[in-house]
Amino acid sequence: MSDDADLVRLVDGVEDSADGYVTLEQLEAAAGQELSDPIARGLLLVDHRTRLDGTLVTLCRLNRHHPLVAQLTSW
Repeated sequence: MSDDADLVRLVDGVEDSADGYVTLEQLEAAAGQELSDPIARGLLLVDHRTRLDGTLVTLCRLNRHHPLVAQLTSW
């Protein structure tokens, strides 16, 4: 991913097309990179959950309150 704006657009598109929650693993695969830096900077939010089968999953989404995200995703 070349910059934050590209990442925001990518994640926004993945979120729009998803049937449900999006996992960190799905977003890292789509971005082709680890997303720990955008998470640390507050661009992305994560939530640790347990699936019904007992396995752990990390959900990830855009932080809609981040100024860049708000700017690029406002209608």
